[in-house]
Amino acid sequence: MRRILTALSISLCLCSAAFAADSNDAIKTSDKIIALEGTMQSINEELSAQRAQLGSLKADLRSITEDGAAFERNVLNELKALRRQNQSLVDSLFTGQGGDGSSGKVSTVTPLRNYDMQTPDGKMFFGQTEFIYIKEANATFEARIDSGAAVSSISAVNITEFERSGKKWYRFHMQANDRDLEIEAPFVRYSDIRQSSKTELTRRPVVSLNLKIGDFSTASEFTLADRTHMQFPLLIGRTMLQDVAVVDVARSNIQNRADPDGLVILNRDEYNKLKEQGINPNATFDERQKNAAGQIAYPSNDYGANLGTDPNRALPQAIERRSQDVSAKPPAPTPAK
Repeated sequence: MRRILTALSISLCLCSAAFAADSNDAIKTSDKIIALEGTMQSINEELSAQRAQLGSLKADLRSITEDGAAFERNVLNELKALRRQNQSLVDSLFTGQGGDGSSGKVSTVTPLRNYDMQTPDGKMFFGQTEFIYIKEANATFEARIDSGAAVSSISAVNITEFERSGKKWYRFHMQANDRDLEIEAPFVRYSDIRQSSKTELTRRPVVSLNLKIGDFSTASEFTLADRTHMQFPLLIGRTMLQDVAVVDVARSNIQNRADPDGLVILNRDEYNKLKEQGINPNATFDERQKNAAGQIAYPSNDYGANLGTDPNRALPQAIERRSQDVSAKPPAPTPAK
């Protein structure tokens, strides 16, 4: 029995020692895990700081790139302006005789052309957008200049075909800037256009419209297309640009408006911005139209109304004049008996 008890005591001691060893190992393992977690947290914080620093560097680099691009554009525009000024001086200097009759002296230094608006060979400068006056609409449109389009295009909905003087015409509506303009134009031809979003060809009618930009007037072809969802209701293509203008995409609205006091249709974003600010770009035009519009003439109570061909219901002046004419006539001679 004593031996058994001794063996049990030894076993208990061994178990206690093993448990203590296991407890120490668990404590050490837990300490290691805590240390690893602290190290990982420190690494994550360092990575976050580096990511924030990288983001700041990217923002600075983007800002420097944008500033560099803007500076490059400004330098290019300045060089273009200097080139135009130099060309103007070359054309102006030594073009006539001096005051003493000798040749080769400067009489007046006046530029022959405005080289901000024209090339030396007389072509017009067009920016990426220009104000185009359309006679048939009696309005000026801010148009997008697109040298990639073959034919110009005008926004058109509710298109109706009709005949005038034996020729085909089209009547359509342009809806832009909260206005609905009705336009009529003669038919020229049909144009088959392939859109990037479609595989089949789209046939559109082409009409002739009279336009004016600056001091230049011409008739040009326009396809009828629904552009109400686009920024610009009017697009100017190569047909109109050829031999007339060159395009400088770094500038906008270079040429003067042909009808500065008339109705103007702006691009959609610009118009919506002004509308949010409570600004009507056509306020002066609308007021002038309101005051100048023909008003219905209502006859006064003193003069009555001319309601038709019945002379008894004519205006009193006409009745009085007819009465005077009748009384002024000599009496008819009486027949001899």
